[in-house]
Amino acid sequence: MAVNAKEPQIAGRVEQTFLSLGNTALNSKDYSLAVSLFKRALEQTPALAKVIEFNIRFAQSKLNNLFPKDCSALVGKSDVSLAADIYSINSENAVVDIVVPVFNALEDVQRCLDAINRNTDGFTVNVYIVNDGSDMPTTEWLRAFCKNKPMFVLTENDKNKGYTPTVNVGLRQCKGDYIVTLNSDTIVTKGWLTGLVRCFKTNAEFGVVGPLSNAASWQNVPILLDENNQFAVNELPQGWNADDMAVLVSAASKRYYPQVPFVNGFCFMIAKAAFDKVGLLDEETFPTGYGEENDYCIRVAQAGFKLAICDDTYVFHAKSKSFGHEKRKQLSKVGSDALKAKHGKDKVNELAGQIRDMTVFNDIRQQVRQALTNAANSFTKDPLLNRILFLLPVSGGGGGVHSIVQETMGMRRIGVRAKIAVPKKHRHKFIKKYEDIDVVEDLFIGFEPHELGDLSKKFDVIVGTIYTSMKLVKEVVDINPEIQPAYYIQDYEPFFSELGSSAWQEARDSYTLLPNAILFAKTDWICQKVHEEHGVQVRKVSPSIDHDVYKPDPLAKTHSGLEAKIVLSAMIRPKTPRRGAERTMSLLKRVYDHLGDKVHIELFGCADEDPLFQQLERGFKYNNNGELTRLGVAAVLQKSDCFIDLSDYQAFGRTGLEAMACGAFSMLTKFGGIYEYAVDGYDSLIINPFDEDECFNRLISSVTRNDVLARLKANSLMKSANFSVHKAAVSEAIELIRGYV
Repeated sequence: MAVNAKEPQIAGRVEQTFLSLGNTALNSKDYSLAVSLFKRALEQTPALAKVIEFNIRFAQSKLNNLFPKDCSALVGKSDVSLAADIYSINSENAVVDIVVPVFNALEDVQRCLDAINRNTDGFTVNVYIVNDGSDMPTTEWLRAFCKNKPMFVLTENDKNKGYTPTVNVGLRQCKGDYIVTLNSDTIVTKGWLTGLVRCFKTNAEFGVVGPLSNAASWQNVPILLDENNQFAVNELPQGWNADDMAVLVSAASKRYYPQVPFVNGFCFMIAKAAFDKVGLLDEETFPTGYGEENDYCIRVAQAGFKLAICDDTYVFHAKSKSFGHEKRKQLSKVGSDALKAKHGKDKVNELAGQIRDMTVFNDIRQQVRQALTNAANSFTKDPLLNRILFLLPVSGGGGGVHSIVQETMGMRRIGVRAKIAVPKKHRHKFIKKYEDIDVVEDLFIGFEPHELGDLSKKFDVIVGTIYTSMKLVKEVVDINPEIQPAYYIQDYEPFFSELGSSAWQEARDSYTLLPNAILFAKTDWICQKVHEEHGVQVRKVSPSIDHDVYKPDPLAKTHSGLEAKIVLSAMIRPKTPRRGAERTMSLLKRVYDHLGDKVHIELFGCADEDPLFQQLERGFKYNNNGELTRLGVAAVLQKSDCFIDLSDYQAFGRTGLEAMACGAFSMLTKFGGIYEYAVDGYDSLIINPFDEDECFNRLISSVTRNDVLARLKANSLMKSANFSVHKAAVSEAIELIRGYV
């Protein structure tokens, strides 16, 4: 391995140990250098392995902008486990088991199971269906539905046993991180699991949570009681489905997550810790399924856990047709009497009184009713008639800025009057950078902060595009409240700053600064990350790449004299540590040492003379193109067989998709939003960027086999064809409509 020229030459102190040099680098906040030096220190002084390994993890956490409050939490964690903790979303780290008891009511059952099948929210889900002696049509349908669906496990009682024993049959099979008992007359919605798990994440003491619904007693929205003073069964608005209502509830919510004594059992999520301690439902006292969930709630509270309602999540409840209305009333009375006999009448009445007197539910229902009123007035305007101003208060930029520019141009091509506001002193840079756009002078508006109020009056919607822009958006809307605020979220930007810093706090606040703002993003990962961390609804729009720029050139390798070479390319940006420049250069050195002149390596992203680049591993042949325009990047990608991105994470990974559009395949980090377009082993290699052996072995095995390489490149080209500027522009124009849709 070539010795990095940077290592022992710090401040001329050659005599120092690598450990001492590493500590010096750490104190000066040169975390990348510190990691490299500490790794050499391990070789130099293995007796101090425990201390040095801790230093490596601490420096790596700083390098990755992780900054845990308690650094002892880093001990024993690898780089990849740290990344998984920080960059993953809940669905990537949890298993949810769902128990669905079934007794007849086939149409309800069909709707219920179809909805579960559609709406797993990315979690690993196991559905334990227990058929409690249903009639033959229901039984035969269940058998056919579950066949060849590994997610669904069907168990059949030999005779009808009743609700509670049937649920326990399913519960005995559960081993997940969260367990849901779900009535078979429900329709779950997109985001329901994400919402319920997020609620748990807000309080480690929660043992049971449940969603809002149209028919779930105190969890009812928008109306609590009907004209007979009974709990209402709310109908969906005309033309709406359950998913529509779920989006509205989430958007309207203030995320109170009120703690309650009882959670309605129609949709009942239990944390594994609570289930392990409390166990099964009491089937002896409550065999028919009335009163058993209230008993379980009392037992959960007695075990030291709290219960809560997830007031930003909605599940539709049709109300069971397994029993008629009068039969349900009778069974409910029997269950209530059994509950009072078990726990004492006074205690049960006291707990019932607590939830009855909780005024927070009045606020929640009012929020939903107001949102419904707003929704009734939505889509009254053609979205193509909106005048849209994207606010971009930066001096330049990379992929995120390209998105704004190309999608704004896409909107203009379909008739939307859209422009981009940039700082007046930097407008000339944008015009120069995008001089290939024929209307570039009209596209970019220069502004001073004090001019935005008057400037924005010419527009219907103002869209923030970076966390620093949202304060400006708020100032505009405070002056012109008729303008609709929006936020195009390009990344999860708190990752960019040190925990607790003013920039970190501003980035976090940006998502909730304007409660009526329309938030949208191009990947499910961004939508879910913001939703999980901040509880706000983020709408999904289509990603895009500019196929006029990023397109194949079958003769590019020939014209470059590289037709006999394996061409690898990578973007090296050492000034942005999360982009993994050090890892990438180390991997490329290893690949070059293995393949020699069979491989040709193209770099771009920084200049050779960049001091940070000079500190990286450079002991191999490469061509560094420096910082490139879009056309320059495309020219590099067109002659590449594989583009390599070893970033800690990617919110989207635009360059990976652009490489695919140019005819290369991409090797991409497993963390973040690249799954929006990449499928491991089909059109891409999705790898752990912290594991060099995995990266090396998978890359070599792919680029040295002509059949594998050809298949990956062909599939990449086909996949990239699904992403167009036109589609993205239309999806954004539709989303940028005032009010809840």
